[in-house]
Amino acid sequence: MPEPVRCEVCGKLFSSSHLKSHKRLAHVKGEVTGADGQGGMKTILELYDRLSPEDKERVLAELAAREREPA
Repeated sequence: MPEPVRCEVCGKLFSSSHLKSHKRLAHVKGEVTGADGQGGMKTILELYDRLSPEDKERVLAELAAREREPA
């Protein structure tokens, strides 16, 4: 029978039968960033290309708004 176990990465409780899947899906290593930073940029651009035209507009508007915010 599955027991409650704590994820070592985020500390949340999960069923022992789901912990492996949680860690694989929620704590992926190096998915966005590359060693030189270019891998991350490539991944972001590939994801952007998959968006609908409406979602692309929303992303661009959000990025523009973030640029205007003081750091």
